[in-house]
Amino acid sequence: MGDRSRGLGPDMPATATVTKQVPAAAPGTRESAPPEHDGVEYPEGRWIAQSIWHGDAVGPAREALVHHFRGRKDVLVAMELVVYYQRGNNKARLQPDLQVVFGVGRGNRGSFRVWEEGKAPDFVLEVASPSTAENDARHKAREYAGIGVREYWRLDPEGSLMRRPLEGYSASGGRYGPVEAVERDGRGVWLRSTVLELDLSSRTEDGATVVVFRDPDTGKEFTGELKEAERRLRIAEKRARAAEKQAQDEADLRRTAEEQAQEEAGLRRAAEERVRALEERLQNVTARATRMGRKS
Repeated sequence: MGDRSRGLGPDMPATATVTKQVPAAAPGTRESAPPEHDGVEYPEGRWIAQSIWHGDAVGPAREALVHHFRGRKDVLVAMELVVYYQRGNNKARLQPDLQVVFGVGRGNRGSFRVWEEGKAPDFVLEVASPSTAENDARHKAREYAGIGVREYWRLDPEGSLMRRPLEGYSASGGRYGPVEAVERDGRGVWLRSTVLELDLSSRTEDGATVVVFRDPDTGKEFTGELKEAERRLRIAEKRARAAEKQAQDEADLRRTAEEQAQEEAGLRRAAEERVRALEERLQNVTARATRMGRKS
């Protein structure tokens, strides 16, 4: 590939290459419509990462968003799930690297069929590779716009395929325009996703460019490593609780042993008292017998 992909550019026309645009879903969680057999097979997708860095970019981004939306059952976060957007035409398909859909159940799926779900994905992220960068920038963008994808994002994991490492585009009035840049810091620019209600930026980790998310309300930044960090924290907390329980058990055992020792000491004292009482009685009896013997 020659020059870097120029990107979508501001106000790129959202010219649809599909024959039918699917309306957005009504608010609230929408259950998928029961599948209707139309005699057409809609195969599941097969995904092979274009490179190690490509996989390192997609996987953590999915983990980050799955973790962020873990408390919402109406948000689907999926990696490489095939989107079929024309019923009866299994060639009308897209396979975004990452998609987020609001208002649908997050249960298991082999594919995402727009006519059954009632809407298109809301957020799509494509990770560029030398063989896909130009197609992502032009043709896929038009297709995503045509089916009603509200935000289309692109990431350059190699840092040499796009003008900027991360680009975001929002649909408005039938056109894709750049999303709002909300802040620039020493590491790059933060871009606002109104769909996710998060800020996005990019960061280089072990040579690969990955997405970093930020909650604008709290300022907390997170990537897919957050889940692993919290998993390690849970393990450490579990070990700490186990150690605390063991220490408590040992303290209980010591207390039980002390109480048992005290009880045994009390029993010994009682036995000694009885022995002394018996000895005194024996002495009294012996003395009385001696006195009686002398009298006789």
